[in-house]
Amino acid sequence: MKPSRWYPRALQDADEAAQWFAGAGGTALELAFIDALQAAVELLERHPEAGSTRHDGVLDLPEGSLRFLPIRRFDDYLIYYIALADHIRVVRIWNARRGLDALLDTQ
Repeated sequence: MKPSRWYPRALQDADEAAQWFAGAGGTALELAFIDALQAAVELLERHPEAGSTRHDGVLDLPEGSLRFLPIRRFDDYLIYYIALADHIRVVRIWNARRGLDALLDTQ
């Protein structure tokens, strides 16, 4: 099992998403999102190769291959990460409805 380490922007993304869900559906929806995010990250810590490499190369990251995994029950949200030798680097938590171009604009 590899521990996860988060870029500051990924932490901000997660916080903003949780706040949005709290405003849209209350505390229960916010906590459901947080639980689903935690479960997805734990899955990646156990199985780092689980995510797709389809978007590899879209972000300028020197560390390794960019992968993503949808968050179950919140499938529009993707965890972008890099599987390194000793840990998982969480790069972004991204709402796919915003589009890939918007992701590139916010680096």
